[in-house]
Amino acid sequence: MIKGLKKVLRYYSTDMKLNHKLLISHLILILAPILIISALFYSQLFSIIVANTKDTELSLARETADNVENTIEDVRNVSNEIVSNDAFTKLLTYNTEEVNLKDPSKYYNEILAFTQYVNSMIDGIKVTDIKIYLDTPYEDIYDNPKLSGDILKPISKIQNSYWHGIFASTSKRLLFCPSLYLTSEEEANSGQISLVRKLVNNEQQEAAYVSVYLNKSYINSMLKEYTTLSESAKYIVNERDALVASSDVNLVGKYLVYYENIPPLVPDTNKFVTKYFSSERCYISYREISGAGWYMLSVIPINSIWSENKILILEFLSAYVAILVFACIVSLSLSNSIVRRISSVIDKMRSVKTGKPTPLDSPTEHDEIGDLIETYNYMVTEITHLSEEQLRTASELRTAEFKALQAQINPHFLYNTLDMINWLSKKGENEEVSAAILALSKFYKMTLSKGNIVVTIEEELEHVSLYIKLQNMRYNNKIHYTVDIPDNILDYTIPKIIFQPVVENAIQHGIFGKESKEGNIVITGWLEEDILVFLISDDGIGISEEKIQDLLAGKIKSSSGSGVGIVNTHNRLQLFYDTNFGLSYRSRLGEYTEIEIRIPAIRKED
Repeated sequence: MIKGLKKVLRYYSTDMKLNHKLLISHLILILAPILIISALFYSQLFSIIVANTKDTELSLARETADNVENTIEDVRNVSNEIVSNDAFTKLLTYNTEEVNLKDPSKYYNEILAFTQYVNSMIDGIKVTDIKIYLDTPYEDIYDNPKLSGDILKPISKIQNSYWHGIFASTSKRLLFCPSLYLTSEEEANSGQISLVRKLVNNEQQEAAYVSVYLNKSYINSMLKEYTTLSESAKYIVNERDALVASSDVNLVGKYLVYYENIPPLVPDTNKFVTKYFSSERCYISYREISGAGWYMLSVIPINSIWSENKILILEFLSAYVAILVFACIVSLSLSNSIVRRISSVIDKMRSVKTGKPTPLDSPTEHDEIGDLIETYNYMVTEITHLSEEQLRTASELRTAEFKALQAQINPHFLYNTLDMINWLSKKGENEEVSAAILALSKFYKMTLSKGNIVVTIEEELEHVSLYIKLQNMRYNNKIHYTVDIPDNILDYTIPKIIFQPVVENAIQHGIFGKESKEGNIVITGWLEEDILVFLISDDGIGISEEKIQDLLAGKIKSSSGSGVGIVNTHNRLQLFYDTNFGLSYRSRLGEYTEIEIRIPAIRKED
C-alpha cells in the first residue's frame, strides 16, 4: 500500500499535466472544509425531518379523529331523532286491535309520514340508508310497501346477523357495527357500517332495532386524505379487532395491532412509538374515537419519511453540488490563468489530426508564448491557403470531367429524328414536319440548358416527354408514357440528361425487343427524408442479372449507343455526388425492368 501511495505521489508531482495538478490541489484546499461541514450537518438533517414529520402526522391524526367523531355524532343524532319521534313511539306502543278500534286511516297516515321523514334523513354522503326492524305484530305495516317505504322491515331479516347475536348475548342497547357484523344483504343494499340501537317493550323484550348505515367510503376517504406519506396507513378497529375503515386496506394486514394491545403499546396518544412489522421499523400512534369505542391507528414506516422528504434532501444535495461546481469553477479559473495559453496552442495543433487547422486570436502578450502563437497563426494561414487552392483545383477538375461525360451524349437519336423529318417531308406531311422540328429544337435547347449542369425535376421530365413524343412520331405512338411524381418535389434539382438515356435504353432494349414493339414507360418519384428516389420502369423483355452488371460497368456496346448512355449516366451521378448514388436495376426476363435513381434532395436556388 505504501509503495502504491508513493507511486501516486510521484505521478502527481512529476508526470501529471500542469492544469490537472493545479485543479486537484485547489479542489483539495476548497472542498475539504466543505465536506467536513456537510457531514456534520447531514447527520442532523434526518433527525430534523423525522421530528417535523411526527409533529405534522400527530396534528393530522387529531384532525382526522375529530372529523370521524363528528361523523359518528351526526349519525347518532339521526338515530336519536328517529327514536324520539312521536310517530315512532306510537308505532311501538300501538297494537293492531287498538288501531282497528280507533281510526286506522289516521294511524297509517302517521306511519306513512314517519317513513317519509326517515327517508329524508338519508343524504347518500354520510348516511346511506336507515332501516327499522320490527317484531311480528307489525306484519300489516312492513308487508305494505307503501307504508314501510323500504324503511320498516321484520326482525327476521337480521336475526342471523352477527350484530343481532351480540345484542342477544349482551345487555348492550347501542352498537357501532363494522361490515363484519352485517348481513350480506345489508352490505350490498344499505351500507358497510351501521349504528344499531335496540329498543325493548315493557317486558324488556326486543321490540325494534333502529339501524342507521354509514358510508364506509366516506370514512375511508377521510383517513386517506389525511395520510400523506407513501406506505403509511391509518385504520380504525373496534373492541373485537374488527376492521372498521382504513386508508389502504392492503396495508392493514401488514400493520395490524390487536385492540387490547394498543394502549399498552402507545402509553401517550400525543407521541409516536417505534414498532417493527416484519423487520420494518415504523412509528405508531393512536387516537380513541369517542362515542364509538374505536381506536384509530397511524402507522408510518421510517423509510417512507426518507422517500417523502427526498425534495428537501435533494435541495441539500443541490446546494452541495452548487458549491462543488463553484469550487471547480474557481479552481479551473486559477489553473487556466497559468496554463491557458499553452493549452490553447496544444489543442489547436491536435485538431489538425481531425480537421482543418484554425488560427488563435492575436496575442496581446509578447513573451515566448506570444511568439509561439504568432508563429502558429502564420503556419495556419499558409496551410489554409494551400488547402483552398487544392480544393479549387479539384472542383474545376471534377466539373471538367462531368462536362466531358455529358458531351458523350449519344448522337444517334438526332440522326434518326432527322431521317424521320426528311421522310415526313417527302410524304408532304408539313404539319408533322413542323411539329417534329419544334419538338426537336426544344429538346436540344433543353439539352444545352445555357451551359447549366443541373436543371429542375420539372424541366428534366419535360425533356423526357419531348424525347418520347419524337419517338412516337417515328414509331406510330407505340410508347405509352406515364408520370407519377408529386408537385412538391418538381422544383428540386438534378444533373441534366439523367432520365432520357435511361428511358431510351428502356425503349430500345426493352419495349422494341418485344414482338409487338409496343409498351409502357412509367416514371414515379418520392422524397425519403433528404433523398430523392425515382423509379423508371418498363414492361419490355427484361434483362438478366449478368447483363445488368456488364451494363453498369460499360461492357455492353450497341449500335444505338444506349449502353454508353447508361454507364455515362451512372458515372455522372457518382461523379456529381458520390459513389452512394447512381443507378440500380431490378428486372425479370420477359416481364419488366425497373431502374432506381437516388440523389440528394436539393431545392433550386431562387
